[in-house]
Amino acid sequence: MTPRRRRRARACALALSLAAAGVLSAPAPAAAQSAADVAVAREIFIEGSEHASQGRWEQARERYERSLAIKRAPITLYSLGVAQQQTGQLVEALESFRAFLLEPSAPATKEYERLARQAAQELEGQVAALELRLTPADVAGLEVKVDGGVVPTAALDRPRPLNPGPHTVTASAPGFREARRSVVAAPGGRVVVELSLEREPADLERKAAAAPAGPRVSRATAPLGGAAASPAPDAGTSRVVPIVLLAGGLTTAAAGVAIGLLGVASASDAPTRDGDAADAARAQALAGDLVAGAGLAAAGAGVLVLLLDRAPDGAPGKAAPARAALGPRGLTVRF
Repeated sequence: MTPRRRRRARACALALSLAAAGVLSAPAPAAAQSAADVAVAREIFIEGSEHASQGRWEQARERYERSLAIKRAPITLYSLGVAQQQTGQLVEALESFRAFLLEPSAPATKEYERLARQAAQELEGQVAALELRLTPADVAGLEVKVDGGVVPTAALDRPRPLNPGPHTVTASAPGFREARRSVVAAPGGRVVVELSLEREPADLERKAAAAPAGPRVSRATAPLGGAAASPAPDAGTSRVVPIVLLAGGLTTAAAGVAIGLLGVASASDAPTRDGDAADAARAQALAGDLVAGAGLAAAGAGVLVLLLDRAPDGAPGKAAPARAALGPRGLTVRF
């Protein structure tokens, strides 16, 4: 503000203090403030005018705000607007002048109406605007603050009047990290602030833990080609045991037959049927029969497992495939 305008503002403050002495001395309605409240409001107003006449606008603004809180008067609204304008609170000053112009016109304040209109038009070109863009915008418990002051949820989609200068905008919500931006608003400019809320890692873990588990399907009940809870054993691996049984059984049976034939041949060459040589030959033939029988049994088990393993798993009316394994107790076949 130029020195000339400062002198005019001080002179205006002196005139306002004189006008307020008359306006604030009027008797208060029965339902309004008491006479004591009016007297205190007038005293505080005069103190504010004295500070204003000496250029101490911060103190003047504080006194006008206190006086207005005790008794609302048009002259106090206008005086507060001047002090707010002088201290850089342009948004607040604009609203104070607008509120003054909405009051009923009175002879004591008539001369200030033109000044209030001029000041309001000037401030409209100086006040900046803030546009908020939030992602996501429908978060439960969302709270947006501008310089520490909470912005009403219903006003988030509207441009917000902003005083020129630096500002801090924050957005927060339960389960999300706080988003923060620092901006500088130019006089009469428009500032667009984009804030993206990101979930806290702990909140993501809680949501994952609380999510319902998917249906589990066992191999015994899963349809052919369908999903199962665990991967099915490889077909080649499942046929190793029966093949080993079959091959080993046939080999063992062949060896038993060979031993038996040797025993029969030895028995035929024995000089007598009742001697030691004849007994040894018969024992050899018996051992060959036993070995051949065991080999045939193993081969038969291998063939049986191969045949049963071809049945589709879980097919209606069919048993589950047999499983065979070799262990310390010999061959084990499980159906």
